Amino acid sequence: MRSLRVIAFAVASVVTVAGSSFAYARPHCQPVEATIIDRVVDVGCPTGVPVCVAGTFRGKHGFNGTDVFVLGSRGVPPATAPAYRPVSGTITLTFDDGSTLTALETSIGNVDTTTGEGHAGGTQEFTGGTGRYAGATGYAYLSQHWETDHFVTHIEGEVCRPRS
Repeated sequence: MRSLRVIAFAVASVVTVAGSSFAYARPHCQPVEATIIDRVVDVGCPTGVPVCVAGTFRGKHGFNGTDVFVLGSRGVPPATAPAYRPVSGTITLTFDDGSTLTALETSIGNVDTTTGEGHAGGTQEFTGGTGRYAGATGYAYLSQHWETDHFVTHIEGEVCRPRS
């Protein structure tokens, strides 16, 4: 009988430790909703990048700071939507405390910066960061349009950080 109690206690201890380890390892996710206002610039871009898109973002719950988008590639418009072009690149969001959040941004749109017509839609896949966003994952859906001399992009999704 005593050995059964010892085994039951050992099993319960293992389950408790394993369960708390799994709970501890689960990321802490929070909703993200923000508006990014940025322009095509040739100053303030990462080293070796002659032109990028940079600006500011403002969102709920202190999700505020500056951003830089670096174009990685442009695709060929689909035959069934010849006015639309896919683009992909990296966006880095820098917060007031110096933390950064990086995402792969991919969208398709027909934004014409000469006429102000068009719009774009896509996703941001959070791939990491620094400071409070070190190891971050998550996503945001984006919708974008052009206003006079700048892009207006609304993002909504979630960012997940490892629990520490």
